[in-house]
Amino acid sequence: MSDRDCTALLQWALPHLNHRWEGYRRVRRQVCRRLPARVDALGLADMPAYRRRLEEDPAEWTALRATLRVTVSRFFRDRCMFHALAQSILPALAELALKKDEETLRVWSAGYASGEEPYSVSLLWTFGPDGRR
Repeated sequence: MSDRDCTALLQWALPHLNHRWEGYRRVRRQVCRRLPARVDALGLADMPAYRRRLEEDPAEWTALRATLRVTVSRFFRDRCMFHALAQSILPALAELALKKDEETLRVWSAGYASGEEPYSVSLLWTFGPDGRR
């Protein structure tokens, strides 16, 4: 399967899954290595045949969603987001908690693979943005 075929399929399929192409550009190669295995498992010839399968078989969308799932988890994975947390969001939450005389700050981290993201928030809270608190 060519990169062009994979990219075309992704750009067509992602909106049907309520996913955005922008979120897949950086992991496109990883995803494009998985798709041929799915096409082969179904005994299909190529990406256009897989697209037809998706159009004809609503259940195949579930399999595609699983194939597209990228589980990347590492400490401070999204540097821009953690910078915003460290510089403005966590300090504002701390100030709000102090005003309300609360001793606990609860943080919910949705959709993490193995826990590095919530631990990253905990590290920021414990040690501060420069790691020295």
